[in-house]
Amino acid sequence: MKARHTPGRRELGEELPPLTKTIGQRRIDCFSGVRPHSIHTDPEWARKKGFKAPLAQAMMSTAYVSQLMMQFAGAGFVEGGRMSVSFIKPVLAGDTLTIRGRVKAREPEGGNTRVTVEAGPG
Repeated sequence: MKARHTPGRRELGEELPPLTKTIGQRRIDCFSGVRPHSIHTDPEWARKKGFKAPLAQAMMSTAYVSQLMMQFAGAGFVEGGRMSVSFIKPVLAGDTLTIRGRVKAREPEGGNTRVTVEAGPG
């Protein structure tokens, strides 16, 4: 069983345990729903559009960042967490995605502590 972490106990600069996901086509299909002429689920169509394989939807990658934050902050993330994301490169079927995070700041907020984590692929 994984231990839940209290964000206030993390040190600035500390790295969170990474989260690794293999992005298979079946996983993309389940997330996107299979349909023709889609860069997400139709390999031939994706190639016609200039990609070597179908792309995972950007929100799929965002869901994995959210999972990393849930493992880190638990209910605190659900109750008050927020994310700001940028997508810098497509994730393709067959890729292995590793999400990493590092504690960047801790600030008092109400009766709690807001912990800022910079997370992304690594």
